[in-house]
Amino acid sequence: MPQPRPHPDSLRPATNLAGVLAAVGPRDGLACLDLGPHTSLLTWGDGPALRVVDEWPDRLRQMLATAPHPAGGVVGWLGYEAGRAVERMPAPRVATSPPLCLWEVEGAMHLDRRLGHWQIHGSTAFVEEAREVLDRAHPVPPPSPGVGVLSPPADGALRYQARVRAALDAIARGELYQINLSWPFTSACSNGLATWLRLRHHNPAWRGAYLRKDGVEIVSNSPERYLSVAPRRDAPRTVRSVPIKGTTRTEGGLAARRALLRSPKERAELTMIVDLVRNDLGRVAVPGSVCAEPRTLRRCGDLIHAEQGVTATLRPGCDAVDAVAASFPPGSVTGAPKVRAMEWIGSLEPHPRGPYTGCFGWLGANGAAELAVAIRTAVVQGGQAEYCVGAGIVADSDPEREWDETLSKGRALARHLQGCGDT
Repeated sequence: MPQPRPHPDSLRPATNLAGVLAAVGPRDGLACLDLGPHTSLLTWGDGPALRVVDEWPDRLRQMLATAPHPAGGVVGWLGYEAGRAVERMPAPRVATSPPLCLWEVEGAMHLDRRLGHWQIHGSTAFVEEAREVLDRAHPVPPPSPGVGVLSPPADGALRYQARVRAALDAIARGELYQINLSWPFTSACSNGLATWLRLRHHNPAWRGAYLRKDGVEIVSNSPERYLSVAPRRDAPRTVRSVPIKGTTRTEGGLAARRALLRSPKERAELTMIVDLVRNDLGRVAVPGSVCAEPRTLRRCGDLIHAEQGVTATLRPGCDAVDAVAASFPPGSVTGAPKVRAMEWIGSLEPHPRGPYTGCFGWLGANGAAELAVAIRTAVVQGGQAEYCVGAGIVADSDPEREWDETLSKGRALARHLQGCGDT
């Protein structure tokens, strides 16, 4: 089926992302995803959301099979606790809202900043509505930076460091090699979209996103690709994950980059997770096709991360949903061995994670998928934003330094959340 041609006014400089989002207005079922440094996806759909944890892979696959248009698909998020449907993990100790929210859309708008235009694909109704949005769009000035600060509880450092020491004891006993531990934070926030636009402008992330459904907003400054899956028409059909382990601040300059690159601890931490991801993807891959790329450093806003891609060829008969089910929750935010790490997370963290350390993104009716790890991610609802920050713990981790790393990861989100009103 031929794709709809781009909107004839798509080269207008007025149709920047912020301006288009303003023209979209406060509609429900909105999703805006950054798919790298140059591409964004914008879509919306007002249908009911899938929220049932049990058997969500089968239900998601059915949604994709019955999608109303081949250029459409499903968007939304899978929270960490949704992993109970595909992996052995403990139930949360505290009651939580449904950890997944996925809904159908009939098309999408793609912004290519290198070419400076939008492309629209989807049903006739979606294409016409998207064209009307572009016609209404006007330039929006850059947002001013936020002024908030990360203010953890008075005893937050002591509590977190005590959990890190408990994890180190488990590692010393041989129960774990690595575990991701987080702590929660709450802030006032009256406008999630304004927050995200601030984050995106002043602390850009490669995989950030804004999603809004049924009164809940997801605001993400994520730097981490969880899964990219090629569409069915591609051959061979590849799946790629890019786990992150190792973080330093950009103000440390070249010395900080060199220290991160040369650190045996940081290298070992990433290597363990890469091996875990290779094992997960091996469940759905052609034997012998799983391979790891070289370790690299990438800047994301005020931080620099070490990352390493893992690619594989999907086995015939396997699809993007199978790849998610085989690898969820993401290995970089659980630990190794994965199941035992999740058991320890359940015992050491008193709070449910919700969307944090799950994933969000797009699964297309054409078989493609673009999903990010939900880190640097806040849930905004009822004037409050809740989010977690965490760090990977290995045998030679220092509790105080791990605490400092969580503060580094949370400061940009806190700065732009606090005091962010309507814009």
